[in-house]
Amino acid sequence: MNELRRRGVPFYLTSIGYDGENIDNVTGLPKPKLPVEAGDIVATAEKCLPASTARFTVLAETGVRTPLGKISVVRITHPGLVVAAGPNKSSEVRAISEILGALGPGVTLIDGALNRIVPMSGTDCFILSTGAARSLDIPGLAKETECIRRIADLPLVPHSSIIQEQNLTNASLLDEKGVFLTATAQTSLLSESDAATALEKAAETSAAYLYVPGIIGERALHYMTSTKNYQHMPRFLALQSPVKLLAFGNATGYSKWIELLADTGILTGTLQRIPLLAVTVNPFYPEFRYESASYQPAYIDPLRLHLTVQNAVNAPVFNIVRQGVDELIELVLSSRKPWHSPQMIKM
Repeated sequence: MNELRRRGVPFYLTSIGYDGENIDNVTGLPKPKLPVEAGDIVATAEKCLPASTARFTVLAETGVRTPLGKISVVRITHPGLVVAAGPNKSSEVRAISEILGALGPGVTLIDGALNRIVPMSGTDCFILSTGAARSLDIPGLAKETECIRRIADLPLVPHSSIIQEQNLTNASLLDEKGVFLTATAQTSLLSESDAATALEKAAETSAAYLYVPGIIGERALHYMTSTKNYQHMPRFLALQSPVKLLAFGNATGYSKWIELLADTGILTGTLQRIPLLAVTVNPFYPEFRYESASYQPAYIDPLRLHLTVQNAVNAPVFNIVRQGVDELIELVLSSRKPWHSPQMIKM
């Protein structure tokens, strides 16, 4: 945020979680605040505004509801701290992004977490922040991060635009041109029986695609990759976006299932790409001390963490506390889509 201000690049801030509170709800440790300056624009829930020390004027009421009230778009008039809680559905993320985009060219920053990643299907790309708070096993952490990168970089399936245009809501079988043949009764495939139903329909229709608009469970993938069943799989397993595979937080396991499908000649791909732009690593973690029954700040070796992840992951990796943020900001700015001057919203 500071670097974007220094460069004179407008940005819009929101969160799919709850950020800016004084104390972490789990560890009891202080949390980093969200300092804002005059002119910054934030989309946050109405009940968060009284808890913020920054002063503001309301630019727009979005009509998007959260457990903390409707989301308002505000312009900061006096610097201070802000509490951010924004959209928690992908459709809401897109709606808020469109409203913010109508204000003018800029970068929309949406904070989130891996276990709340599904709404991120409404974004263009993401930066993964990971480190010791995720795991103290540095080689395992590096492997998981590369698996997340591989899932994020899944290719678009052929005829993805045609499949997208059909707005299919249930797991469906499609022909070689991506045209609908038949559907199951489920949006997601979670169990072995769900997978069995889908494969039975695939065999009946000689489908080329199995499209799953919801999420796909490990039991379903286990069934699909078993020797007696994979021969009935269509050539393509198509998902709406890569975040559907990241939703369970088991990127290592899902990456293995994708490899098993690929070994049998079945391509896993998506209708929408949300590439991993970069990774940032943090050596901090909250260490539980039994003698005091409380959490205390602790750190692992920052250089070993950085080098191990950097050597394992096919993406730029930064420790921004040690390196600064310039290179990361260059990546962010180079990935921006052109601004198309949308119709301005009424203020």
